[in-house]
Amino acid sequence: MITLYTLMSISPNIRKALIMLEETSLPYTVRALEKHSDANATEEYLAISPNGTVPAIVDEDNGTAVFESAAVLYYLAEKSGQFLPQDSGDRADVMKWLLFEAANVGPVMGELYHYMVYASDEMSDAVLQRYRDKLIRYFAVLERQLGDRDYLAGTYSIADMILWPWLTVVEDVGEIDLDTYPNLKQWYEAVGEREAVRSSATAGRVSP
Repeated sequence: MITLYTLMSISPNIRKALIMLEETSLPYTVRALEKHSDANATEEYLAISPNGTVPAIVDEDNGTAVFESAAVLYYLAEKSGQFLPQDSGDRADVMKWLLFEAANVGPVMGELYHYMVYASDEMSDAVLQRYRDKLIRYFAVLERQLGDRDYLAGTYSIADMILWPWLTVVEDVGEIDLDTYPNLKQWYEAVGEREAVRSSATAGRVSP
């Protein structure tokens, strides 16, 4: 059994883990925290997620705790034997796009999401535009990558799962028109049609 730690509201980062759990059909339960951060997390939770953030998981089968979205997806892929190829070359393709999101798209979208949704009066227009300019460059990279394949690493994988949730908010938060990126838009729509992706939208909505 996997215990997934979330918040009361389902953010794009939380959605990544929910998609993977729904895709793999691993048994899981959700524990929703009222808030998070290393400043107010309990010692119990800091033992699970030292940064005090969500999502995080505990594998109740062996006591393993994992935090950070990319690490969570990787762990669940290894546990389930799904969505991460065994071939070293194919595996490397998945890992580089998984980490492209973790090192680039995720941090920039996370900042935009925070300031546009929770603190819109705390960030200057110039800084927000800098983040949007970075996203435009990253999206151009993704558009090229998807020019001759259906998924980022050829076949559907954790690389797609980690990126997809950000596109659900990119037009509102990043003010980027997906019609400008037809390959990326086609990928976004195709992934969004998967049953597990649709079910992930409500799978984590539980009481604390």
